Amino acid sequence: MDIQSVKIDLIHWLTQLQDKSLLKQLQVLKEEQESSFELSEEHQKELNSRLEKYENGEMKFSQWDDVKERIRSRAKNAL
Repeated sequence: MDIQSVKIDLIHWLTQLQDKSLLKQLQVLKEEQESSFELSEEHQKELNSRLEKYENGEMKFSQWDDVKERIRSRAKNAL
């Protein structure tokens, strides 16, 4: 089925659709698609680099409580 046939089929289906929940889901999907944006090539490269490091276990993570404690400790030492 070519793209135009798919569109026509979907339009016909939508005109018959009575399920309010499904209509709302489709509306949300439409709005998400309309508000989506494209990353610049530079941002995409950086994202890919970070994702690769994450997948290879090369990134370090901390618990939020540990981060707060390090910040508090540094602030005390700075005074």
